[in-house]
Amino acid sequence: MRYIQKPGEDPGFQMLSNIDWKWPTLGVFLFLVSFGNFGLLLIVYFLCILVGALVIAVYHGRQISLQTQKTDFPELPKPQLGVIKIMKTMENITKIKNFDKRMTGASVIDEVLQEVLKHAFRDYIKAWYRQISDHDGFLLDIRQTVQKVAITFATRSKEVDWMPYFTQRLVDDFASHIKLYRRATDKVNMSSKEAGYEEHVVSEFFDLELEMEKNMCRDVVCLDPDSERQYLQDLSEVLLFLLLPQEDFHNKSFRYILREVLVNGIFLPTIDLMSDPDYVNQNIAWFCTERTLTNETFLQVAKSSIDIDELEAVKEIVEQNIHKWRSKDSGGIDDALVKQNLNSLVFVKTICEGRIKRLIDGVDDNIDISDICRARNIFILSLDEIIENNIALAVFIEFMTSVGGQMYLFFYLNVEGFRAAAEQQIRAAQQRAMGGEATEVDLESLRRAALIIHDQYLSDKASSRIKIDSEIVKRTLQRIKSKFLSESVFDEVAAKVYQILHTEQYYEKFLQSNVYTKLMEDLGLVKEDRLEEGDNISIDDNISMKSGSSLGNEDLANDSSDEIPAPALKPNMAQSDDEEFISAFISQTGIVKEAEKSGKTYAVFAVRVTKKVNGEDDIQEIYRRYSDFHDLNMLVQEKFPDLPGPGLPGKTMLKNMNQEFLEKRRKSLDNYLQNLLNPQLWDENKGLKDLLMKFLAQGLWEKHKSDLARKMDTIVNPLRTAGRAMAPDHIVDGLGKKFRSDSLGDREKLESGKVAASIDQAAGENIPLRIMLLLMDEVFDLQHKNQWLRRRIVPILRQLLKATYGDTINRKIVDHVDLMTSAEQMAEYLKKLRDAFWPDGVLAEPRTERDHNTKMRTRIVCKAKMLGSVSDDMKTLMGQEVIRKGVTRVFDMFQHRQLNRRLVYVFLEGVIITLFPHNKFSDLFCKLHSRSSRLKAKEEMAKSASMKDSSIRKRTTKR
Repeated sequence: MRYIQKPGEDPGFQMLSNIDWKWPTLGVFLFLVSFGNFGLLLIVYFLCILVGALVIAVYHGRQISLQTQKTDFPELPKPQLGVIKIMKTMENITKIKNFDKRMTGASVIDEVLQEVLKHAFRDYIKAWYRQISDHDGFLLDIRQTVQKVAITFATRSKEVDWMPYFTQRLVDDFASHIKLYRRATDKVNMSSKEAGYEEHVVSEFFDLELEMEKNMCRDVVCLDPDSERQYLQDLSEVLLFLLLPQEDFHNKSFRYILREVLVNGIFLPTIDLMSDPDYVNQNIAWFCTERTLTNETFLQVAKSSIDIDELEAVKEIVEQNIHKWRSKDSGGIDDALVKQNLNSLVFVKTICEGRIKRLIDGVDDNIDISDICRARNIFILSLDEIIENNIALAVFIEFMTSVGGQMYLFFYLNVEGFRAAAEQQIRAAQQRAMGGEATEVDLESLRRAALIIHDQYLSDKASSRIKIDSEIVKRTLQRIKSKFLSESVFDEVAAKVYQILHTEQYYEKFLQSNVYTKLMEDLGLVKEDRLEEGDNISIDDNISMKSGSSLGNEDLANDSSDEIPAPALKPNMAQSDDEEFISAFISQTGIVKEAEKSGKTYAVFAVRVTKKVNGEDDIQEIYRRYSDFHDLNMLVQEKFPDLPGPGLPGKTMLKNMNQEFLEKRRKSLDNYLQNLLNPQLWDENKGLKDLLMKFLAQGLWEKHKSDLARKMDTIVNPLRTAGRAMAPDHIVDGLGKKFRSDSLGDREKLESGKVAASIDQAAGENIPLRIMLLLMDEVFDLQHKNQWLRRRIVPILRQLLKATYGDTINRKIVDHVDLMTSAEQMAEYLKKLRDAFWPDGVLAEPRTERDHNTKMRTRIVCKAKMLGSVSDDMKTLMGQEVIRKGVTRVFDMFQHRQLNRRLVYVFLEGVIITLFPHNKFSDLFCKLHSRSSRLKAKEEMAKSASMKDSSIRKRTTKR
C-alpha cells in the first residue's frame, strides 16, 4: 500500500515511510534466533573495537601535535591587545602614493634612473620583503632615502668642474701607473729573477709607488682581502655621512646595514669584476672596432707571443676549423674557397707550432736582441721592415750570402712576388667579371710560375734547394697541381722559411753584426759619434743642441732657408739716428672685438716704450697680441738658440678672457720682454737689439711665421718643456754633452715622481695635450730610446695636427670630454647598465666562468686589436718594433689582477677627491693607506736615521 504525503508534511519523513521494514526486521529476528546471546555479544564486541580505535587515534594525534609544537616551534606569547591594534591599523593603510620623481634635473637621465631603481627594488628588495609583510611603508621610506642620496650626489656633481679631472688627473694617474709598471719590470729584468716573476713585479711596483707617493702605499688594500674590506667600510662610512639625510645616518642599524650592502654588494663585486684581466681583455677587444683585427696584426701577435698557453689555445681552435673545412672539401663550386681557407689555417697552425717549439727550446727572439741593440744605442728593424726597405734588403742579401743562407731569402722574396702577381691577376679578373665581361683567371701561367719556384728551390734536383720537411714540400706540390690554384699555395712552406730566417743563425746574427750598424748609420738611424755610456737623451735634446736646432725649427716652420728674413716694417716704424732707446714694459691689457669682421675677440697688451729724442723723453704706447710675441719668440729662437732667461709663457688653446688670467699673462710677457731688453744680452748676441727695436716700433707687427708654423711650435713647446724637465741639464760645447752634477738628483726625483710633475701648471693652459704626449712617452718608452727616434716625434705631431683638420688639439680633447659627460651620454650609460643587468626587463643570469683556452684566445685577440688600432702613419714614423713593445707593455700591465685593483682604487679616489674638494679626502686617504707595512718600515728607517744624526751632532758638539 503506497503512502500518500499529506500537505505540509516533511519530505524526510516521507522517505522513511516509504522504506519497507519487513525484511530488516526479519533478518534481525533470524540472527537472534540463530546465534542467541552469542550474537548480541558479537555486536557489542565490534562496537567496542570501533570506538576504541577512534579514541586511540585522537589521543595519539594530539600527543604528536604537542611534541612537534614543542620541538619545532617554540611557544609564542599570546598576542597582546596592542599588537592586534597595530595590525588593524596597518590593514587600513593605503598603498604608496605618487611622489616627486625628479632627481638629477635632467629628464632624460631621470627616466632611465627610475627604471633602474624600479628593477632593483623589484629583484633585490621586494623579493624577500614580500615574504615578511605586505606593508608598503618600508618600501616608501627606502625609495625616498635613495632619491635623496641621488639628489645630493647630482647636486654635488653639477657644482664640480670635471674637465680638469678627465683631461689632466685621469690621464696623469694612468700614465703614472704605466710608469711604475715600466720601472718595476725594468728592475726585475735587471735582477734576472726568473722564479715568481709576477710576484717580484708586483712587489717592486708597490715599492716604487711608495717612492712616488711619499706618504702612502696601496699594497695592503690590493693584496689583503681583510684590509681591503676594512678600507671600503671606512670609506663607505664617510660617504654615507656626506650623502645620507641626517636622521638616516644617525640610525646605526640602518647605517650599518647600508654600509655592508655598499661594501659587499656593490664595491667589492664591481672592483673584482673590473680588476679581472679577462674582463679587461674582453672590454678592450669590444672597444676596438672589428677592422682593427687584421691578418697581419694577428700573425704578428702570434709570432711574438711568449705564452705557450696562448699559442696552444689558438692551435686548438685552428685544428677544429681545419677539421670543419676538411669535411667540406668534396669538390664543387666552393672547392677553391675551401682549399684557400685550409691553406690559411695550416699556415697559422705551422706558425703556432714553430713558436711553441722555440719557446720550449728556450729561444725568445723578442728580448735578447732588443737588449743588445739598446745597449749599443741602435734602432731595431724588424725582419719585415728589412725586407720592405730596398737599402736594408740589399745589405741583408749581402750578409745572407756571406753566411750561406741567401737561398732562403731568395725563395721567400720569390714567393712574395708570386703572391703579389697572383693576387693582382685574380683581382683584375674579378673586376672584369663585375663589369659584365666574361673572363677567367689564367691559372696555367700562374701554375708554370709556381712550378718554376718549386723546381728551383724545393725539388730534389734543384741546385738551390733549401732544407724543408719533405711532407710540406709534397703538400705544396699537390696544391700547385690542383685544379683550383690560389695565391696562398706557398703559405705553409713560406712560414717555415720565415721561421728559419728569424733564427739566431741569420736575422739575430745580422742585428749583432757591424754590417747592421753601418746600415743604421747610412739610414741616419744612429749617430756616428756614439753617445757616452749612460747618456740618456730627452725627447727634445736634439732641438736644444746647436746641431739640431735649425733642423727642428725648419721642420716646424716648413722654411728651407737658414737665414731669418728681415722684417718688412712700415715706413713710420723706422728708427731715426737721433732716437735712443731707454726702456719698455707692458703697462696694461685689454680685450678687442672685431665688429666689422667675424666678431672675434682677442686680448691685446699695451707696451709703453720710452725713448730719448733730441734730448727729450718720448713716451709711446704700442699694442701687441700674444701671437706677435709668439712670432718674435720663434725668430729669436732661430737666430739665438742659446739665449738664457725666462721663456715665452705657454699659449692657451682655450680662449680665456678672465681678468685674473690676463693679468698673469701680462706679468709673464713682461718678464720675457725685460729679459730680451738686457743690454748685456745685446752685446753678446749681435742683431738682437735691432730685432727688438723693430718689434717695439710704432705700427702693426708683420708676422714672419705662418699660422701652421706657430701652431706646430705651440704643440712642440709642451714636449720640449717636458723633455727638458725630465732630462738632465746639459751644456753643448760642439764636441758633446756634459752633465751637471746637480741635475742628476733632479732627474731621479722626476723619474720617481708622477708623470705630470714635470709640467709647470702656471706656465700655460695647454696642459691636456702635454699630459697626452707624456702618456705617449711612457707607453712607448721614448725617454730610453735613441736620439733618432726622438727626432721623429716632430712628424708625429704634424700627423696629430693634420688629424684635427687645423683645429687645436686641446679643444678637440675638451669637446670630446664635454660630449662624453653630457646629460644625453649619461643617460646612454644608464641605459647600457639597465640593459646589461636587466635585458628585456628581466634580471640577467649570473656570469658563467669561461674556460682557460677561451681566455687565452681572448688575450691574442685583444693584443691584435690593440696593435691594429695604432695608425699606419704612427707605425711608420716610430717603427714597428717600438709600437709592438709599447702595446705589449700596456697589455701585460693589465694582466696583473693586483695592479688592476690599484688602478681602480686610484680612479675611485680621484673621483671622490674631485667630487668633494672641501672635505680633505686627500688626508683621509693617506690615513687609510697608512696601514702599509712598507710605509711603517720607511718611517722606522727615517726615525732611526734621525736618531743617528742627532747622536752624531751631540758628539760633534761635545768635541
